[in-house]
Amino acid sequence: MDRAKWGDLPDNVLLGVTACLPCRADRVRMACVNRQWRAAVREGPRPPPPAPQLPPLPPQLPWLIFPSSATPSFYSWIGRTSHPLPLPPDVRVARFCGSSDGGWFVLALDSSHRYALYNLNSGHRVELPPGIVSPSGKQFPLVARFATLSASPPTPSSSPRPYMLAAVVLVSRRLDVAFWVQGSQCWFPHRGPRLNQPQDVVYYNGGFYFVTADEGVVVYWPGYGRLTNNQMRMRRVEYNMLRRDDYLEDMGFIGGNGSITRYLVESRGQLLMVARYIYNEGGTEVLRVFRFHVMPLTPAAAISGRPRATWLPVDYLEGRMLFVGKGCSRSFEAARFPGFEDAIIYFLDEGFVHDTTASAAVQERPRYSFTDMGRYEMDDMASEAWPPVDRRPTTSDNAPPTWWFP
Repeated sequence: MDRAKWGDLPDNVLLGVTACLPCRADRVRMACVNRQWRAAVREGPRPPPPAPQLPPLPPQLPWLIFPSSATPSFYSWIGRTSHPLPLPPDVRVARFCGSSDGGWFVLALDSSHRYALYNLNSGHRVELPPGIVSPSGKQFPLVARFATLSASPPTPSSSPRPYMLAAVVLVSRRLDVAFWVQGSQCWFPHRGPRLNQPQDVVYYNGGFYFVTADEGVVVYWPGYGRLTNNQMRMRRVEYNMLRRDDYLEDMGFIGGNGSITRYLVESRGQLLMVARYIYNEGGTEVLRVFRFHVMPLTPAAAISGRPRATWLPVDYLEGRMLFVGKGCSRSFEAARFPGFEDAIIYFLDEGFVHDTTASAAVQERPRYSFTDMGRYEMDDMASEAWPPVDRRPTTSDNAPPTWWFP
C-alpha cells in the first residue's frame, strides 16, 4: 500500500489497531501520524454505538524518565522498551524535583532559581515563585531538593481545585521545609523547630508528613487561615517516637558500612516507611518496610501536645508493589497488572559520580548515575538490576531518574 492509502484507513480498522496497543505512549505516537488518525484514536467523548468505540486502556504503571540535556528518554513497562522523550528546551535541561498523577512534575528550570509545575501530557505549566520569605520579611532564593503536591493542579479543561506544594529546601546550607499555596507570591517556611535532616515527604490523610534521618515524623496540616502574601497558616505536630527494637543496629550500619535513606508511601490507607540500605561498596542490597503506628493517647502526651507513635515492621507486602522515589512514592495492587509479582519494591538511583576523565570545568558539575537502581524481592530478600542495562543510559548530566505517572 502507498502512504496515501495508509493515511485513509477507516476508523474501525484504526480502532482495531489500538486494541493491540496497551501502552498509552504507543497510542500517542499513532495519533501523530495525521489528522484522520488523531481524530480516530483521540480520548474523550465519542458518538454513541453503533459508532466504533475506542478500546479502553488497561491500568498503567508509572513510566521511568531518564533525564538528559541531550537525549532524554523514558522506559515503558509494556513492551519493556525505551522511547525518546521530546521536551521543550528549558524542560530538557531542567532538574526534576518531584512528580504527581496526571503527568505533573516539579521542575527547577535553571540556575537562576526559576521553578515551575509542568505537565508532560499536555504541555501546560504553572510558574512558581523563585524565593522564600521568612517571617521577618527577608527573602531567600529557592533551592529545592525534592517536593510533593497535595493534589494534581487543574488543567485548562478541568474544573478548578485547590492544591499546595511542600518541599525540602536548602537554607543557609542546611535542609529545611517550605510550602507554596496556589496563588501565593512566594514560598513560606514552616514555623517551629527546624527538622533534623528531612529525608522524604508525602501528602497523607490531609497533611504533609515528613520523615527525618532519625525516623522522626513531623506533620503540617494546612487550612487554618491565610497570612500575608497569600501564605497559609499551618498546624504543626511532631510525634514523640518510640524507637523500634533494631534502630541502634542500623545506626551501627551507618557508622561503618554505608547509609540509609527513607521513603514515605501511602498504601491501603496506611502510611509506610521504606528504609533503603546502601552499602559503601555494593550499593543497595536491602530494603525494609515499616508501618506508622500511633499509640494510645496518654495524659502526659495530651499535656505536651506530642502524641506517641512508632514504626512497626512489615514483613510481607501481600498483593502490593511499591515504587519509591523522593516525594513521589506509590503503591499498586499487583492483581490489577497481570504478569507482575507482588511483594516487589522498585527503586531508583539518586546518587551522582564525577567524570574523572573530563576537564576540571566539566568535573565541577556532577553526573547523576543510573547504576544503583533495580527491584527488590521481599520473599527472597534480594535485589536485581532493573531495567535491563541495555535498555537504559548510564548517567545524566542534569537530574536523577524519576517516575512519570501518566
